[in-house]
Amino acid sequence: MIMKMSLLALLFVTACLAVAAPAQAQVVGQPYRLNDKEVERILRRVENQTNNFRKSLDASLDRSRLNGTNREDDINAFMKNFEEQTKRLHDRFDDNKSVAADVEAVLNSAAAIDQFVHRQRLNERAQNDWSTLRASLDDLAQAYNVAWRWEGVAVLTQSTVVTGTPVAVVAGTAGLPYRLSDKEVERILHRIEEQSGKFRGSLDSALDRSRLNDTDREDDINAFIKEFDQQVKQLHDRFDDRKSVAADVQAVLDRAARIDAFMRRRGLSERAQNEWSALRANLDQLAEAYSVSWRW
Repeated sequence: MIMKMSLLALLFVTACLAVAAPAQAQVVGQPYRLNDKEVERILRRVENQTNNFRKSLDASLDRSRLNGTNREDDINAFMKNFEEQTKRLHDRFDDNKSVAADVEAVLNSAAAIDQFVHRQRLNERAQNDWSTLRASLDDLAQAYNVAWRWEGVAVLTQSTVVTGTPVAVVAGTAGLPYRLSDKEVERILHRIEEQSGKFRGSLDSALDRSRLNDTDREDDINAFIKEFDQQVKQLHDRFDDRKSVAADVQAVLDRAARIDAFMRRRGLSERAQNEWSALRANLDQLAEAYSVSWRW
């Protein structure tokens, strides 16, 4: 009897874990937005590891049958192109102008090196140095929301697979937005908080003068705004703690969508409509900063 009860208890715990597992897996797969210092460290790491790989590659080639051949010229050309693309990315990052396409150019040039390394028998040190550099390039791709496969296919987050020559497509934007710096994201969050306060004031005035005053619909919109403000605060807190993810932004936008639906249905004052339009524009910028595809 005791053994049967123990078995039932074990089965119950296992079932609970099985139910909880999918939800946990979705959270684990969601990277934090890397701040400027973290991206800078990745770029420095890529450059330092490139130097290490260049040395071990040269030493391996000098001791191989490829020394003095066209294949050696090829890999040297690949390395030169990769280093030029990496430098260009770093320069554009320093100027706050780097985009996903810049990272993709680095990865495309790295793909040629990767194919060479896999085809040729380099020494163990060169192979290990390249593997280390590849891992840092994966970190770089993640920092710019570029999902990268080393088979030569590049896909941007929430976009379709592009075969052949990779094409940069950022979901939810008309073009290729720059990677926003920490200060720029901070300014967007402050603008949203300030604009939300202005909208709240104009909405209250509009509701007081409308037939919705003291009705359940007024209670509904007040509840929507309260939830929206709470989500914005939570996002800001997680941003300050360097833990904000796209899902935090999605939660803000989902709450905003309820307010937007209300504003579309109700003929409120022009001032309230304008304040909401201004707030919506800032929310669009927030979605872009986190590469969230969003349509109102």
